[in-house]
Amino acid sequence: MMDIPSWGRVSAQANEFLIQIRGGRVLRAGQGLSCFKWPSDTVAIVPTSIAKLTFVADQVTVEKVGIEVRGLAVYRIADPLLAYRMMDLDRTSLTSILTDMFVGATRRIVARLTLDECITHRKDRVAQALMEEIAPILAGEGSPADMNPAGWGVVLDTIEIQDVRVLSREVFARLQAPYREKLALQALLEEEARIAQERRRADEARAHEDALAAARLEAELARSHRRAEAEEETKLRVLEARRREGALEAELAQLARTAHRDLSDARLREVLLTETVPQLAQALRGSFDHVTITPSTAADLAVTVANGLRSLGGRGG
Repeated sequence: MMDIPSWGRVSAQANEFLIQIRGGRVLRAGQGLSCFKWPSDTVAIVPTSIAKLTFVADQVTVEKVGIEVRGLAVYRIADPLLAYRMMDLDRTSLTSILTDMFVGATRRIVARLTLDECITHRKDRVAQALMEEIAPILAGEGSPADMNPAGWGVVLDTIEIQDVRVLSREVFARLQAPYREKLALQALLEEEARIAQERRRADEARAHEDALAAARLEAELARSHRRAEAEEETKLRVLEARRREGALEAELAQLARTAHRDLSDARLREVLLTETVPQLAQALRGSFDHVTITPSTAADLAVTVANGLRSLGGRGG
């Protein structure tokens, strides 16, 4: 707040309310006002900007557990014509008084609450209770003409409980135990889920590899089966060829044995008459008019044919 001279022009800022008093009565008053001050005048400049204060209160709960409550309050002077009567130039006394009021009220409120209510319901059980208790005291009531006005002309905008700390380490550790166990259990479950997921992935990879290996083995078995069938078929063809070759050789041997067997007189005559004689007749066509053969035996017939051939040869010569 600015220093006010004993006389001269005094000007208030836009966030300040100027009050000029002469002869014990308010001469001029207004937001951001300027005036000329005579030595006999009194000029008060009241800041109307928002201000904050912090408070710390120690108290035991219903369970006799000591806690420390830290809070923040935001206030402003809403009625400067009422507030200037009880505050100093820089609001130090007002802030100090409000702080002590918040500490006392907080202790009274916490003494009626449980530890869980103080921690989990700090907004509605502590801050709201403080607002309901102190705000009516600070609300501007009455008028400047009243000799005994009510209220301070101060308005509370908000009260926030920033922290509630358990003073006993042992109690705090016990309070934290379920939460820590929950975190540990959650971490364990997440780790187990991660391990299970990795196992599933590993099992899927192994199953995929096993399927590929089975497919490769089946393909190899199929190729081996086809090769075995081809080899078996080749062996059968070779055996069949050998069988046929053996049968042919046996037949040729039989023919050879039959060809070298001594012919009987009747068979020799048949061969001469059906095979040899027709061939000779065909060969000697044109050499003889006719040929008459009357052998009594095959041997005689053979001699006759031989003689005829010799005579034919002599004629040709």
